[in-house]
Amino acid sequence: MVKIFHEKITIILSIILLIVAGVSLFFVLQKPKQIEISSSDNNEKSPPSFNPSLLKWEEAVSEGSWSARDAHSVVVFKDKMWLMGGLEGKKEKGQEVMYGDMPHKDDVWSSEDGINWQLVTEHAKWQKRRSCPVVVFKDKMWLFGGWYQETWGYYKNDAWYSEDGKNWIEAARSAEWSAREGHAVVFFKDKIWLAGGVDFYSRKTFNDVWYSEDGIHWEEATSDAGWSPRYDHALIAFQDKLWLIGGLNFNNDIKDDVWSSEDGINWQLVTDKPAWSSRHGHALVVYKDLLWIISGWDQKGGIAEVWYTADGKNWEKPKAKVPWFGREDHAAVVFDDKIWLMGGMADTAKDWVWKNDVWYSTFTP
Repeated sequence: MVKIFHEKITIILSIILLIVAGVSLFFVLQKPKQIEISSSDNNEKSPPSFNPSLLKWEEAVSEGSWSARDAHSVVVFKDKMWLMGGLEGKKEKGQEVMYGDMPHKDDVWSSEDGINWQLVTEHAKWQKRRSCPVVVFKDKMWLFGGWYQETWGYYKNDAWYSEDGKNWIEAARSAEWSAREGHAVVFFKDKIWLAGGVDFYSRKTFNDVWYSEDGIHWEEATSDAGWSPRYDHALIAFQDKLWLIGGLNFNNDIKDDVWSSEDGINWQLVTDKPAWSSRHGHALVVYKDLLWIISGWDQKGGIAEVWYTADGKNWEKPKAKVPWFGREDHAAVVFDDKIWLMGGMADTAKDWVWKNDVWYSTFTP
């Protein structure tokens, strides 16, 4: 009797287990499938690869807070753009003008976005001057030489530095290199490098190269760099080399040559026949591992164009035409992952106009 009872219990339990298993299987089959999303299928798409030919421009401001000018300097320092010095000019095309009589600037401005600019100081201690290149070195902004406006004006070979843009200290009153303007200065391999320039009073252009480890004491790398004497050229560090491009001399011989050097002493001609035309007063920047030349001036006037290269020899243009006027002695820097262009003397076809506009690059895939 007991055996029969246990057999019945076993049968009942087996039936119950079968029922439970069947119900569970039913709900499993009815449950929506969970789709496993791989990292490549999620909504976070990786940014498209950069195509330099698609570079375009947007205007940040048509008239900035600082006055229209050329031959000013702009650097990126402490997460801001800093603009200083230059010449505020007015001229109608074809008219004679006393360039040195135009108001020279000694103000310093800063901006975190390129749109809103704050006046840091109206009168810096280095006083009114143009063509005074500025570089960032050892957590300071350094300014070197240029044309200083007094009763008429004269050339300087001094050095100034500042940690805040407002308080400037004269580091050297008379550096080892001769006074000049139209020279170029850049930071390269833990040193400051200075190249070329002009002294109109003595009718002398330079092709010397100097370097300094402290901004105060200078050594001459070479008195004759191989490239011809010139001013209003551009100098930049790119691919562990110094690059010098363009400029002109007293014979109005405007250059289109490209030179490079690993040590500032020995220079190699990369090309004297680039795709772009000869020019001076242009700007150079390194952006997205490419070297970019921006605008400038040739025999006909302002050049409204941009070119880029990966090797200094082969140059290409972005597809879109630039919306700004061709110009010279403007300033360009890379900030907030964009190229920024500011001011300069623009050729509007009707006349020459000093600008205080600000433009930045955009990328449309």
